[in-house]
Amino acid sequence: GFKKVLTEKIGVVDEKITNQSEGFKKVLTEKIGVVDEKIANQGQEFKKIVSIKEKLNYSQVESFFWLTKKLKIHNSLPPLRNWAMSPDVLLKLHEYIISSKPKVIVEFGSGVSTIVICDALRQNNSGCLISVEHIEQYAQRTMQFIKRENLQNFADLRLSELEIYKDEHLCIDEPVQWYCKDTLKDIKNIDLLIVDGPPAATCKYARYPALPVLYKNLNKQAQIWMDDAAREDENVICKTWAQKYGLSLNFLDFEKGLAILTKK
Repeated sequence: GFKKVLTEKIGVVDEKITNQSEGFKKVLTEKIGVVDEKIANQGQEFKKIVSIKEKLNYSQVESFFWLTKKLKIHNSLPPLRNWAMSPDVLLKLHEYIISSKPKVIVEFGSGVSTIVICDALRQNNSGCLISVEHIEQYAQRTMQFIKRENLQNFADLRLSELEIYKDEHLCIDEPVQWYCKDTLKDIKNIDLLIVDGPPAATCKYARYPALPVLYKNLNKQAQIWMDDAAREDENVICKTWAQKYGLSLNFLDFEKGLAILTKK
């Protein structure tokens, strides 16, 4: 009698285990299906990202190719990644200078852009670039390249350490630093202002003072170019400038973003 009861009990347990196993297998199958679907979706999303990156990289390679064809320098350019202006902006900048022939150009932040601008000025055989840099090492490196390419006649490279800026600014939560304004007091009749400094880490809205300081020295229909305009700070700065000074504003969908403001 005991064996019979035990057998029945074991049978019930086996049936429960079987039912639980079937239920577990069903749940597991459903879970695996969900995971597979998520992996598939993520795979498609990853493919889209890779495809976008490939197109962006190709666009930069293409711009670099056309840029090097237009330049008349004898040595290779410094690396065009990380902090340097992207090839798409440099190409547009070179083409703009060649076609518009600005006489006075001011840029904040020296580097590859300095070389590209001076090359375009030399091809035009007119104009001057005033390049303002706050890091001596970068200024020296840029000047070495300028001299190596014999572009000195078109470049006025000024070392200007950052100092406390006390005038109007969008940043109100931390100390503000900007270039020494005495470095800029002799600049007049600016046709093109290129804002690519100071670095964003300097303070929030670090590049804002450029226009308040130099607006009165801009020629009629002068252009202001802001690099890295895809970043929030630079985007806000450009919109504020446009509203305050009555400028037309055009955002270009370049790798890091480019904003072009024009006096009406």
